[in-house]
Amino acid sequence: MIARLRRIPLIAWAPVLAFLTLTAWSFASPIGAGPDDDFHLVSSWCAGPTADRTCLPTESPREREVPAALDDIDCFAYDATRSAACQGDDWSWSVDELVVSERGNFIGAYPPVFYAVMGALSGDDIQLAALAMRLLTVVLFTGLLVALWMLLPEVLRGPLAWGWLITTVPLGVFLLGTNNPSAWAMIGVATSWLALLGWFQTPWATDRRRKLALGSLFVVTVLMAAGSRGDAALYAGFGMALVLVLTVPSRGGAWRPWLRDAVLPVVMGIVALVFFLSARQSQSGLGGFGGGTGAPGSLTGGAAGGATDPEAALTGFGLFAYNLLNVPFLWTGALGDWALGWLDTSMPAIVSAAAVAAFVVVGFAGIGRLWGRKAIVLAALVLVLIALPVYVLQAGGDVVGEQVQPRYILPLIIMLGGMLALTRTPRELTFTRAQRFALVAALAGAHFVALHLNIRRYVTGIDASGVNLDAGAEWWWAGPVGPTAVWLLGSLAYALLVWIVVRTLGRRTAQTPGMPITR
Repeated sequence: MIARLRRIPLIAWAPVLAFLTLTAWSFASPIGAGPDDDFHLVSSWCAGPTADRTCLPTESPREREVPAALDDIDCFAYDATRSAACQGDDWSWSVDELVVSERGNFIGAYPPVFYAVMGALSGDDIQLAALAMRLLTVVLFTGLLVALWMLLPEVLRGPLAWGWLITTVPLGVFLLGTNNPSAWAMIGVATSWLALLGWFQTPWATDRRRKLALGSLFVVTVLMAAGSRGDAALYAGFGMALVLVLTVPSRGGAWRPWLRDAVLPVVMGIVALVFFLSARQSQSGLGGFGGGTGAPGSLTGGAAGGATDPEAALTGFGLFAYNLLNVPFLWTGALGDWALGWLDTSMPAIVSAAAVAAFVVVGFAGIGRLWGRKAIVLAALVLVLIALPVYVLQAGGDVVGEQVQPRYILPLIIMLGGMLALTRTPRELTFTRAQRFALVAALAGAHFVALHLNIRRYVTGIDASGVNLDAGAEWWWAGPVGPTAVWLLGSLAYALLVWIVVRTLGRRTAQTPGMPITR
């Protein structure tokens, strides 16, 4: 038995470890802990089989009678000293007691796909159904990445793994363990461009099945992105455009197969545009930035450590200059500079310092493997990451720290991480043993601290302290596994995952020939 286990490649354990890590995050916070999860959970129940009992119409099209438990499921929000015990003290988990609420996707503010899929799991047991929804997202994420790893040419496996590894601690892993559609936006945007690039790189003549499988994954991931958030539909279309730039032929003889392959992204680009235009998010700001339709659009910046009153009074060029110079605060917000949850679970500086350091190390290594088209797509991505939030903030008269949150642009940041790791041949992005150790230590350490603090915030509130999360616990799930065990198991799984991925991708080995990105 042990001999058989030793023959299994280390990388084969990565999906199991990823699933365990995200499962730990799924249990690391109570139902309703994700930003605007009251809105999203109500929307899921209104799209599910119990809607005739749990989502009754009222005189206003903007309101419904919904379960009181769902409407006030975020009773702990904004007060980091208040544990999630209020969910048991303040009200019942029953779906029978109804209240009138306008917090839901009643006028089509968001695309319907996410709610339709999650709604299929809704039922009378709110906690069980919401947990099942979280775990479905974890399964989809793990399954899609495994499928892509197996189907993509070897030269694209590095961008797939590095892109997620250096951009998702702590905000990304937190969102993947919640009931927020931003999780699907991340998954769809950050995988669809790689599936499409693999589609272009795989020839029909020699590998028809692989090409069809990659095309199918591309369609599924675009639908996940466009069906979850309006802005994600735009991001998916932007990713398609960047892939077309990377693959457009530089010589006349390859135009015919390229044009034939380009039909798929053109069709899916139209589909994404239809989703964007049909969602009322597109009528407020840009694809959901900023709110204004009754949908959750923003949480203002006090909890994020954002603007102060003098800064908020800026106008004209002063406002533009302030936002332009401070927009990187939104980027690093995804890596720990902003609080998690309802912007009320702040991370210590060590989390953001370590996460940013890992991104910079891999990013600079990727810049060292630059060529013309890669430089173009990287420049375009960085320009959008600057221009989009600055435009939205300027239009609303807001400063960085208000309206636009890091999770809105996180799909683009993950795409940037993958684009930075693009190389022309496999195993081109390599590191010394000391560098690999530093990467593993930085990412695993940041995750270790972030997971502990996230659990602490809900188990007792941050006014308590100590390593042992079981001591004095005011809230936790029913079951034999306590919060400390979830923290340690999740941290160990992630540390092993990072070690395996970095060891597999970052070792200096003899280079093997790879299929060029361009035709």
